[in-house]
Amino acid sequence: MKIRLVAVLALAAAVQVSSLSNVYGQTPPPAFLADVTSSVMKASAGGRAYQISVALPKDYSPRHAPYPVLYAADANVEFGTVVETARVFAEIPELVIVGIGYPDFGQGFAWVPRALDLTTTPDPKAPGTAGGAAGFLQFIRNDLVPYIERTYNVGRDRAWFGHSFGGLFGIYALLHNDGLFGRFVIGSPSLWQGRETIQADEKAFAATGKPLAAKVFFSVGLLEPGVMAGDLRAFIAGLDQRHYKDLEYQVRYFEGETHLSVIPITVSRGLRYIYAPPVPKGVSK
Repeated sequence: MKIRLVAVLALAAAVQVSSLSNVYGQTPPPAFLADVTSSVMKASAGGRAYQISVALPKDYSPRHAPYPVLYAADANVEFGTVVETARVFAEIPELVIVGIGYPDFGQGFAWVPRALDLTTTPDPKAPGTAGGAAGFLQFIRNDLVPYIERTYNVGRDRAWFGHSFGGLFGIYALLHNDGLFGRFVIGSPSLWQGRETIQADEKAFAATGKPLAAKVFFSVGLLEPGVMAGDLRAFIAGLDQRHYKDLEYQVRYFEGETHLSVIPITVSRGLRYIYAPPVPKGVSK
């Protein structure tokens, strides 16, 4: 009986696929997330594998003025949200969006590899599972960005989007930037994981006296665990006291949002902020 039921279900699925093929011809239509290509890239140092998805704007053209590029972490789970949000906004420029994820992890967060790449502080109890942010930044700077800029019609207007561990990495990248990114959307940064490392890095950067040239949007949901908002408030208080030259930033604490529900509004508000045109001097924001 069980075998017969399985056979019936398989036949029904085949008929459904056949019906769709009859409607659309022999080739099914493309997925709704159009103009996206994916490939696997290995880091030149260490050989770690990443799945890189590139979303092009509508009517992308090599003859267009060079497009800005948005690099996004956790592409396995957040790439679609970032791409479609950016595509519907007339207020921001057309973007080439580069999602960085991991092959063969299916839907949801790729917990194990992201915990290494996006965090700043090694775990002494589990060597090799955390604290790989420096190596990941090296991969982006030395491998990924040069590849994207050789392959696509893009300029050097680069932005970073990251949430949770991706937000923690965004702060790390901000403090070790050297002109790589000019814009950041940093959502719910998991500063609890790298609090001491980030504090030391920020203090070391401040001691250089260099400007911190970037436009940054920070956010956190107020229904997240208390440490999330508290850590972000403490970090922002430090920035407020430093008065870094060339650093422009906005912070939003979203009521009614959890660690995951805050992602869409962070993307929405963050993109509109970092790509907003400059406010002329003498005009209030």
